[in-house]
Amino acid sequence: MSFDHLVGQEKIKKKLNYYLKVYNAKNTCPFLLFNGQKGIGKTEFARSFVRQLKNKDGSKRNAIELNCGSLKNVENFFTQIFIPIIMDNEVTVFLDEAHELPQDLTNAFLTIFNTEKSNQREFQFRENVFPFDFTKQTFLFATTESDKLFPPFKDRLTSADFEEYTRQDLAKIISSFCKEIKFDSNYLDKLASTTRGNARSSIKLARDLGDFCDTDHINYFGKKQFDSFIDILGINPLGISETEKNILDILKEHGSCSLQELSAKTGLSRTALQRDHEVYLLKKGLMKIDVKRIITPVGKSLLRGANW
Repeated sequence: MSFDHLVGQEKIKKKLNYYLKVYNAKNTCPFLLFNGQKGIGKTEFARSFVRQLKNKDGSKRNAIELNCGSLKNVENFFTQIFIPIIMDNEVTVFLDEAHELPQDLTNAFLTIFNTEKSNQREFQFRENVFPFDFTKQTFLFATTESDKLFPPFKDRLTSADFEEYTRQDLAKIISSFCKEIKFDSNYLDKLASTTRGNARSSIKLARDLGDFCDTDHINYFGKKQFDSFIDILGINPLGISETEKNILDILKEHGSCSLQELSAKTGLSRTALQRDHEVYLLKKGLMKIDVKRIITPVGKSLLRGANW
């Protein structure tokens, strides 16, 4: 039982290893909810957990992965998924984007996953009775928006909450995907600073970096290679996008802006500004909101290129 091939998230690894131990002893585990921001590794950890579950005879457990946005309603779930794939079988079901579950299926799950007294449940839908056996069937969930889960349903689940990756973790992810390259540690750290604290972004950057080095037969990555790489791909300090850089430029020029003014100047909707851009700028201390949007000294420093 191990998650050693995955970087960071030591608390999650410890919890998942414990539940694997419980599963091997009792053939059951809680209905786990992998909870964290986009790109932090929820799906990869869940898949790794799934691969380590075995059937009662020790054989490999079949698994099905579903996006909850594709589930239309209760009838669709039972006729298209439960009867042909799950019923009476040993199987693990991983439901991603759990906040997109249709409400009638969420209500059904309230009954199905109420296992206080038994690992077996029966759910009646119309004239049919559907049996669940949680020593045979394991259900896992993942979401980026746990606040959108129906609270009574969320209470049925055991949360595995992901932490932010350290800069060292992100650098390790990059280097693990580029094993043929010898890195100057300072410039590996600078690369890690552009990944927005995100494991998925680190992997994407590592793939771009691998292509960059393979194309020019580079096996050492230092200042010269770093400068060329960020110039070619247009990578900004801290990984801010060109849109976010434009926002900072506007705030620097005008001193402060209301959300409506910033929307007019950028051509972006208020919702897009708040959801897709301001969150990261605020997180990194590049801007602040004091009635109006204001660039910080850190933001001004970044525009001068000092954050490299």
